[in-house]
Amino acid sequence: VCDDMMESAAWKTLELRQQGLYLHLKAKYTQKGSNGTVISDNADNITIPASEAAQLYGNLKTFRSDIDFLIECGFIKMVQYGGNTRTVNIYGFSDRWKKYGSNDYEVPENEKRPHKIKTI
Repeated sequence: VCDDMMESAAWKTLELRQQGLYLHLKAKYTQKGSNGTVISDNADNITIPASEAAQLYGNLKTFRSDIDFLIECGFIKMVQYGGNTRTVNIYGFSDRWKKYGSNDYEVPENEKRPHKIKTI
């Protein structure tokens, strides 16, 4: 996490719990390099299985809410939704947070976690 991120409007919007979740996701980032050049990384392949989320949060509803908020603030994006196939969701990092609060700020729907519509 760089100074420009910590000084951004998006970062200041986050609660400490959400900042901690972002740092937990960032700790999962790995890269392979050669001679100072990144050859590959997992920036678009970050996962947190439900069992791990339950250990971190206890309450999966709060975990999902915090993930959604990190997406809304432009720190992460949904790469692959696993709910339909009962597999883990895959997230990626985004730098959209740099534009957070500006008139042209928008998070594409395909980068958000789908929400189930409750029926009565």
